[in-house]
Amino acid sequence: MRTTRSTTLLLVAATAATLALASAPASGHDDDRADYRTRLDPLNKPGSEGRVRLRVEDATLHVRLRVKGLDDGPHIAHIHGIRQAENECPGFDADADGNGFVDLVEGLPSYGPVQRTLSVGLDDVGRRLRYRRDFTALDDGSAIAALGDLSQYAIVVHGVDLDDDGVVSNADVNGDGDQAADNEISMPALCGEIEHHH
Repeated sequence: MRTTRSTTLLLVAATAATLALASAPASGHDDDRADYRTRLDPLNKPGSEGRVRLRVEDATLHVRLRVKGLDDGPHIAHIHGIRQAENECPGFDADADGNGFVDLVEGLPSYGPVQRTLSVGLDDVGRRLRYRRDFTALDDGSAIAALGDLSQYAIVVHGVDLDDDGVVSNADVNGDGDQAADNEISMPALCGEIEHHH
């Protein structure tokens, strides 16, 4: 009887262990992968829209970006934010100087500093953007893993025609020196907060 009871207990323990292993997540590929999405909404460029898909896998950030409704000219895109902080897109209450635009500096308290530049210099030009790119480091040389959870960050696409000449080109529209308020190239066009995608 004692032997039968011992055998039964062993079978129960073995069954429990088997069930635990079966219900545990499989190790390997999927553990190192995280998927995110961002909907880009107009900030200073009405009528523009965009989507960004991001995947972190094997220490590499894979980015797929699509934007339309932009002004002609160069458009720089960044991941903005500070780790473990709430980084978000600003509203028009951030327009401190009342000129009708939320410029780069006015938006910084909301979306934070640049972590990773997604564009290639000033080479991304036109009314539409569409590209896929891979990154293994942040702008400061740190590993992508230093960002942690990407849902803490926002993506900003810059470049707005302010002087109505049909193109983003002038970094000093008013001719009053290096001011963010009239810099067409740095002016945020769209912004979107990064979210998990399951």
